[in-house]
Amino acid sequence: MYKKANKDLWQGRIDSEDKELGYRWHQKVKTLTHPYKKGRGVALLGFDCDEGVKRNKGRVGSSKSCDVLKKGMGNFAYHLDNTKLYDAGKVIAGQDLEKAQEHLASHVTQLLKQKHFPIVLGGGHEVAFASFLGLFNSLKKKDNIAIINFDAHFDLRFNKVATSGTPFSQIALLCQEHKVDFNYMCLGVSKAANTKALFEKAKELNVKHILDTKMTYIHLEKILYKIDKFLTQKDYIYLTIDTDVFTASSVPAVSAPAARGIEVNITHDILEYLFSKYKKKIKLIDFAEFNPQYDIANIGQKAINRLIFDIVSLVDRNISSKTF
Repeated sequence: MYKKANKDLWQGRIDSEDKELGYRWHQKVKTLTHPYKKGRGVALLGFDCDEGVKRNKGRVGSSKSCDVLKKGMGNFAYHLDNTKLYDAGKVIAGQDLEKAQEHLASHVTQLLKQKHFPIVLGGGHEVAFASFLGLFNSLKKKDNIAIINFDAHFDLRFNKVATSGTPFSQIALLCQEHKVDFNYMCLGVSKAANTKALFEKAKELNVKHILDTKMTYIHLEKILYKIDKFLTQKDYIYLTIDTDVFTASSVPAVSAPAARGIEVNITHDILEYLFSKYKKKIKLIDFAEFNPQYDIANIGQKAINRLIFDIVSLVDRNISSKTF
């Protein structure tokens, strides 16, 4: 089911003395209703879904994240010069997860075809298959799509039904069906949270990865070198961030908290590098598994919202209206 944007979520202070230079997001965000129209802007699209996490025996509650995150963005100062900001509503999933993934994918496809830059707010990481499928269906040339996933888990499980642990195996099967390469890199993998079987499956599928222990600033130059090598001759880039990749002290509210995790700051700096070097190739990004039910003093919400703010700023800075 699709639900249009809720204007009541967008609230904040009004600095009337600053006039047009004092605007905040809640004053500038526009409603974008399906079927979407052209507008060449950043489109925030929600995916209210707990079914994948439930099937994967995780902590449910991520279906509430979209509204919580949007509500937390309203008071951001507005600095955009080249792009517009849209709330594209949300897709509400039921128990039929596979149908919900196809439904969300159709929305992503339409946003891309209308020249928007989608930021999808999940939901469990089952959102990743829907996001990728949406990009895949929007392209005439469907090969050379690179996936970069910030995640403590490979999410490469093979199952009879979709779960939050199967999105990249679903993508691998889709690529196999269409005889195109499966190009997947996972940043922040926890050796403690992935079995030998999953590491073997990643090796079998030629998945590139960097462990959470190596995702630190002392290794940043090597990290960027590996990313550049992975992205050689890739035409399109899909970015996905499972918030359980972050250290629990900065983002405690996730489906599966990380005992170690990686820092939000290094994630931003890697994203800034990617947007500056590969700005024409990055087509969309999504966030998964933020679970506001377990947040502490809104710590997780604030950390993720700030990262979204920074990403929107990167899109505005590095992608002109002609390159959407």
